[in-house]
Amino acid sequence: MRLDFNLLWVENQQDLVQSQREKLERDVRAQGFRLQVKFMETVEAAIECLADDVYSDHVDLILMDYDLGPGKKGDEGLIEVRALIPYRDVVFYSSQAGDLNAMVLKHGVQGVFCSTRNELPDTAFGVFESLVKKVVDIDHSRGIVMGTTSDIDHYVMDALADAFDGCAEEKQQETLDQIKKDVEKIRGKFEAAVTAILAAKHPSELFEQHAIYTSIDRLQLLRKVLRSKAQTGDWDKKLLAYIEGAIPKRNMLAHVRVEVNGFIRKLVNRKGEEHTSAHMKRLRLDLLQHHEEFEKLSQLLKTRRE
Repeated sequence: MRLDFNLLWVENQQDLVQSQREKLERDVRAQGFRLQVKFMETVEAAIECLADDVYSDHVDLILMDYDLGPGKKGDEGLIEVRALIPYRDVVFYSSQAGDLNAMVLKHGVQGVFCSTRNELPDTAFGVFESLVKKVVDIDHSRGIVMGTTSDIDHYVMDALADAFDGCAEEKQQETLDQIKKDVEKIRGKFEAAVTAILAAKHPSELFEQHAIYTSIDRLQLLRKVLRSKAQTGDWDKKLLAYIEGAIPKRNMLAHVRVEVNGFIRKLVNRKGEEHTSAHMKRLRLDLLQHHEEFEKLSQLLKTRRE
């Protein structure tokens, strides 16, 4: 599972569903996920899109309007979608068609939820909730956190490379000198870790000895490069907020253990504190914001470089 919830929306009049889209985006985001929408105006275009295995594997839900103007109607689209993708949920809706359920029953298509256009956000959100409940247990949530912070690490490296390339030669040399200083400090920490491991009296002491040039080291270097370019703006505060707020929670989450009691699974840290679904939801919301900010920073620096 990922933070993005991907929607294929088959609708030939996008302006008529703008308010529905905005409400659904708000509802999905409130749960710590980001709605990504791809519109298709015809059944044929939707089927062509879904025929691409790479794309169809990432579609979480399909919304299908009944009246798509000239060409095939939405009920015909249901048949073709189900033949192509047997197990993906579809919301079939219309502002005018009298009995969508009868159409679905007539065609014998399974896994279809019917809705009016006005009720579409609530119907689609209900399907969303049903889907994500299956994958936002504490174990899957831990995977989402690790995957998202890994994405952010890549954005940081891209931003660092582009910021460095945009610096004058003197500033580039200062950055390289800073890396050397950082590595010398890391060498000292590494040697201290080796000494501690050699002196260990119990295997449990190995748990504390990990890390070389960490994500925090790279973030701190990026802060220095941006400051040297006088381009920090609010970015320095945002980077620091991620360093001090999100990363410690990510690191802690990487080392919790799972306690199993029948069907119940709990994440517990070394202090015996439980990390609940509510904690994970708040962390997803924070990471979603950080992810979007780092993506924006990476694109900004890439544009300035070009």
